[in-house]
Amino acid sequence: MIGPGRARKREPIHESIKLALGYDKTAPDNEVLKDWRDRTGRVCKPCWELKYCPYGPLVEQSPILPPERAGVLQHNAYLRNALESGVVGELTSLNPEKTADIRTRLKNKSLLIAQAVWTVQDKGRVEAAQESADPIASFLGTTLPPIREYRTPFDPVVHEFPTLESAPDSIRDDVGKLLNDNVYKLKEALVSGILDERKPLDDVRRAFFQKALDEFCDDDYPEKIPDVFSVAGCNVFGHVCPVFFAAEAITETSEARRRGRYIPFKIKMRVVRRDNYTCQHCGKHLKDDEVEFDHKIPISLGGSSEEHNIRLTCFDCNREKSDHVDI
Repeated sequence: MIGPGRARKREPIHESIKLALGYDKTAPDNEVLKDWRDRTGRVCKPCWELKYCPYGPLVEQSPILPPERAGVLQHNAYLRNALESGVVGELTSLNPEKTADIRTRLKNKSLLIAQAVWTVQDKGRVEAAQESADPIASFLGTTLPPIREYRTPFDPVVHEFPTLESAPDSIRDDVGKLLNDNVYKLKEALVSGILDERKPLDDVRRAFFQKALDEFCDDDYPEKIPDVFSVAGCNVFGHVCPVFFAAEAITETSEARRRGRYIPFKIKMRVVRRDNYTCQHCGKHLKDDEVEFDHKIPISLGGSSEEHNIRLTCFDCNREKSDHVDI
């Protein structure tokens, strides 16, 4: 237990985190933290305020923090087991949720056909990769094209599931056989309570797994990613949000974001009326002397003191939230 007046010892920042974020691996921890807190304290992730990501494919080209050591060790144990057994996938005991999922899949023939088509095509991709000079690179594919060439429709694309008749002639027989095998396997799982998702380990994945194990070194991975860094990651893709690398004062609009903890009286009054003297977290009706003004996106994480980022809470809810984002 930490006694009164004693500061909690801070764990050193792993050099892989520094390198991922563009710092020299020998940079002093206090300098890295000071600079990173300055970056993340000036602006917040746009998705928190805009409800969508304005960066598109740039997110996938942004740095990604290294995985924590425990997760990599667990993954490596799976890779070793796959190499020793010559099998990928596993036997899964069915719970009520998985059982309901299998029943739903069995009713959706279009989905079953689409899965069979993908599996047969994946086998073709593996065979093509084996014929290339660098099978692993060929199988993993290439990076995204330059941003000026990258195009994607804004609205979700509704894909029509293939039918057995629409499958290419060259794979139609294989798809039909695999479809029947998969249906039989799902029905057997409902009877036995065990879903067998194992399949033979192909040569390309075998080489990829072995390469990952050969190049693994414990010291290359941090035991833990400090929250000050992980909070900057994209909630969907995991990459660090590009805003912390690209934001600059010159790109601000004519009406600059109101930074700092000071909330003008007129904004307080509008928020009180808008929220009707009610805690926006627990619903408690508040008296004048019980009103607390909470920043939805904390100031420490780049939130502003503009009206849209302020809400009423009671004392207890405001303290419980602390510096977490709760939108």
